[in-house]
Amino acid sequence: MLNLWNRVERNLIGLLASVALAVATYQMLARYFMPSLPTSWTGEVIIYLIVWSVFIAASLLVHEDGHVRADLVLRLLSTRRQRAVEIFNIVAALVFCLVLTYYGVLLTWDSYDMGERSITALRFPLWLYYAALPVGFGLMSLRYLRRLYLYCWRYDEKTMAVQSGHES
Repeated sequence: MLNLWNRVERNLIGLLASVALAVATYQMLARYFMPSLPTSWTGEVIIYLIVWSVFIAASLLVHEDGHVRADLVLRLLSTRRQRAVEIFNIVAALVFCLVLTYYGVLLTWDSYDMGERSITALRFPLWLYYAALPVGFGLMSLRYLRRLYLYCWRYDEKTMAVQSGHES
């Protein structure tokens, strides 16, 4: 199940980025070779696609432990203390993600309820853009919940601890 989740996220990120690249290419070619074609909508669409791909990629980074952090301090701790610090960090990140998921849902719902649209000719419904926030942070929350479970009940210091010269 986890492999499927990872594969879906990777493919979705690749698809969104590829479409953004195709739209950017269209914009560039149309401006130079076919100036009569409308391109005012392209910048907006590119931004929406990139924002969605970034929020989805943030979830994958939680799984791969790829978010930037100061592991220099962790290297100085014993594996037992590393585990405690990691659990604290996970709980803090989880709370942060859950709060942003909640407020993201409120923001998205308000935008939908008001019928908010972009000011460009595209008149894109902005709730679809804002929905990237609760979706991305919701996915990150699920990843952090899984990570918390692993650190609390399935901890393996050989694979989960940062390599250091200290023993427990």
